[in-house]
Amino acid sequence: MSYTKTNGNVSQTIIAEAYPTIPIIFVSSARDNRLPLHNSMGLSVTDKEEKTKVVTFVKGTESGRIDSFTLNGERLPDERLKSMKEVLKAFQNDTKKKYGLKVESNNYNVFSGSSDAGAAAFVVALNELFEADYTTERIAMLANSISESAVRAVYGGLNTLVVEGPGAPYGRQLASEEDLKGIRIFAMGFDYPSRISAAEIFQLTRSNPFYDYRLSMLPRWEAKIKLGLLNKDWNMVFSTAEENCANAHYLIESSGKRVRKKEMMSVVIDVEEMRDSGLPVYWTAGGGKVINAFTWEPHGEDVLKEFLRRGQKPVEYKVAPAARVIRKES
Repeated sequence: MSYTKTNGNVSQTIIAEAYPTIPIIFVSSARDNRLPLHNSMGLSVTDKEEKTKVVTFVKGTESGRIDSFTLNGERLPDERLKSMKEVLKAFQNDTKKKYGLKVESNNYNVFSGSSDAGAAAFVVALNELFEADYTTERIAMLANSISESAVRAVYGGLNTLVVEGPGAPYGRQLASEEDLKGIRIFAMGFDYPSRISAAEIFQLTRSNPFYDYRLSMLPRWEAKIKLGLLNKDWNMVFSTAEENCANAHYLIESSGKRVRKKEMMSVVIDVEEMRDSGLPVYWTAGGGKVINAFTWEPHGEDVLKEFLRRGQKPVEYKVAPAARVIRKES
């Protein structure tokens, strides 16, 4: 792939990668511009060999528009391109460069969180292509306009999106992959024919009579997770994350939509029984088809053995770094 910049002499293709994300504080509702209604937290993850990721190729053209966008070899529907066209327009307006784009994006071994990673890789690549020199915060907010929790993939590690208070909205990394290298993550995914959409999640949670209780609890959950990170109290961090995600799923499921199917609930029960037996292990889940289990050293191997004994088939993850440009090709 190559292109000629319309305002320069350098021909190159930008290749960026980002890692899928999982919830720590679940995004349970968002505005029309994809900004969540409340503060949230997430974790960027990959497998032990860092092969679980989204890789995006961005090729510039002289058209001034998105000429094509394929995801895993298939053309992305026009409706899904709407927010990406707005992001392209922002780069064009800020840099006065009217480049167009041809984009190819591929997911590798991604169970869930691919839209976050895809949005992050896309914006990071455009920042390089347009030589915009945006701050990470600016990149994160543009990516979030494409996917409502893309901040997670932009920052990497364990991070937060703050939408309330002075300076909001903004993203921050709370702990890096190095800070969290002792955390063991086991993902158990299931091959269901469909998943609940973000729009359904938001509608069901907002319509639940206990949604106001959830909103009132969010500052408390945030504070406990931050305190746990400060003290490296992983029990506090991940027990709070589980409580938050369990609450979100209760609101969705008590409103009439079963998200955690039978096999997923079996993993939840396994986690709870393992914890009752003395193993420190907790779970979270988004709106997809995966239950994520968290533990930390020196308990990782014992937790893994117990999952296998119970018939589960975990894929081990680790905390991943930020989205990044990996190569430029002339």
